[in-house]
Amino acid sequence: MSDLTKGSSVGIGGQSGFKLTPLTRQAGVEIAAGDALYIDTAGLLQKAVSTVQLVTGTRAESSFDGLAAVKIPSGTFGEIYGRGSAFAYAASGLVIGSGVYVSNTAGKLADAKVATNDSPVAIVRSATDIELIRGV
Repeated sequence: MSDLTKGSSVGIGGQSGFKLTPLTRQAGVEIAAGDALYIDTAGLLQKAVSTVQLVTGTRAESSFDGLAAVKIPSGTFGEIYGRGSAFAYAASGLVIGSGVYVSNTAGKLADAKVATNDSPVAIVRSATDIELIRGV
């Protein structure tokens, strides 16, 4: 498992298949563009990490609500994007069709599962772009 390396211009791409409706929440920590996020029990945005688990029925997997398109300072409100959003994410090197997962490094995405039950949060659409398949 390797963390994906974010490019210098992470942001919403033009290939999103749906009308994007971001979710606005207050950041509990400093958030960078492209950070993987979840909403904690207090309603604050936190950096997602594979060890923070969401239990759905009898299945536990990494909590994930979306990605930040821009930097969000701690304590301020910002938008996150989820399912259907396309992101320019890497400078190059992504493998088309591969799954993207929540990493065991806070806020990062990875190229493989960390926990056995993890499901992908995005699919690679080009050498630089991903499309979210989970989230708000």
